[in-house]
Amino acid sequence: MSFLIAQVASATPIKLPSIEYSAIAPELIMIIGAVVVLLVSSLVTKHLSKAASVTLGALVSLVSLADSIYLAFRSGSNGAVKAVLAGSVALDKFSVFFFILFSIVSLLTILLGMDLMNLNKGRIPEFVVLVLLSTSGAMLMASALDLIVLFLGLEILSISLYVLVAIESGSDSGRESSIKYFMLGGFSSAVFLYGVALIYGATGTTNLGQIVKFFATNLLLSNGVLLAGMGMILVGLGFKISAVPFHFWAPDVYQGAPSPVTGYMAATAKAAGFAALLRVFYSGLISYHSDWVPVVGTLAVLTMLVGAIVAVVQLDVKRMLAYSSINQAGFILLGLYAATSRGVGASLYFLATYSVVIVGAFATIGAIERLLGKRGLQLDDLRGLSKKSPFLTFALVALVLAQAGAPFTTGFLAKFNVVLAAVSSRHYPVALIAMISAAIAAFFYLRLALLPFREASAAEEVSAAELSDGQSGGDSALLVKEVVAVRSRVDTASVVIAVTVIVTIGLGIWAGPLVDVANRAVMLF
Repeated sequence: MSFLIAQVASATPIKLPSIEYSAIAPELIMIIGAVVVLLVSSLVTKHLSKAASVTLGALVSLVSLADSIYLAFRSGSNGAVKAVLAGSVALDKFSVFFFILFSIVSLLTILLGMDLMNLNKGRIPEFVVLVLLSTSGAMLMASALDLIVLFLGLEILSISLYVLVAIESGSDSGRESSIKYFMLGGFSSAVFLYGVALIYGATGTTNLGQIVKFFATNLLLSNGVLLAGMGMILVGLGFKISAVPFHFWAPDVYQGAPSPVTGYMAATAKAAGFAALLRVFYSGLISYHSDWVPVVGTLAVLTMLVGAIVAVVQLDVKRMLAYSSINQAGFILLGLYAATSRGVGASLYFLATYSVVIVGAFATIGAIERLLGKRGLQLDDLRGLSKKSPFLTFALVALVLAQAGAPFTTGFLAKFNVVLAAVSSRHYPVALIAMISAAIAAFFYLRLALLPFREASAAEEVSAAELSDGQSGGDSALLVKEVVAVRSRVDTASVVIAVTVIVTIGLGIWAGPLVDVANRAVMLF
């Protein structure tokens, strides 16, 4: 034993990398905040109300947002990359852009949990903790300069989402969706990790900076291993952005998850996946763009067409929005397909605006579900909504038309910019297909926007009258009481919905500042 101790003492000491905590402060704030919420809820469960749990989570998100904005100002105007943690994490305008976006989405989602989640007082802290942890994983993905760190961020994000999908008590559809998501997500993570191993085998490193230097000083006589690794990484991240043909999980999971969780997943998981795609391919593997650009273009075409065409035949509102989300992912892929700074800037603007729109859209769907006393909405359920709630009707119409790319909304400029980036790169056939898919998608978007103004059927009117009079038995009477209780406390959800609508229309009319921020964020490693 003494011999072993002497050997260890005489060995060369391990050199630990210097850590600049300020550069990774947003991730740390989310993680530490999640731990604090967990401890507080464990120690004072009987005295901690739902409002207190939501307030704590919202404060953590606000602190992270404030620190992210501070980092944005501190980074200056030169866009220089600052690599920390031995070059494995980047602090640049690209990562800070996503820090701000993820903090905003986290804040909105936590606020929605107060009114639109079917959770008792004891489970609200769990919801808040999982949202904060998942957001920290997304932030890590956006700032990762090493493929291993990227994988860690991917798993932190994914594992939290698996639980969030099934967090509502007594939701069989949520549990089923969670299992599907977990099984397919585990498979995609394994494929991604295998791709990382092949990249390491081809280049001798997993660090993107070292990979760029390797390509600058070496010429691969056989690049089969490298191409296989690139393909597997594309598959693993393609699952996160629900690109075709890796989209099969999305409709079922979107439908089974609670509406606020669905909106959060559609915004954060998609944005994190695209952040990783842009960082890895546009930055680290740009030397081999002639190999991956055609594949990305094929994925973009399939994703736009399948998302638009299949959405037309959907009757469930959440499934329709799921295929709409798939269609939107195809448009965002156009920015990467262009493989130019203009294309990346267009994708970033699209991601920022779409994240706000989709959170607001699913918040509106959740509010309509509670208003009608239903779990899950069919298209016919929207009939007559304009008379029941003009506010929710206006919000639904505005947010749906934004996804269609209507003028005076953020969706118009978002779609216009990515198509223009494809045209600028001379990808004319793909740009034409994008416009065709937008025309197809306009059909179901307009149907969704017009249905609330149509009269409800006679059967639906009779059912509504029975519920309002309490004449349909004990269960219906309880349902009426629940709906009335929800109507009296939807203030937080209404505020969130109103904010998303104002941002969607406001930035659609005055888009200059956000466009400028997105273009500056292209200055990444």
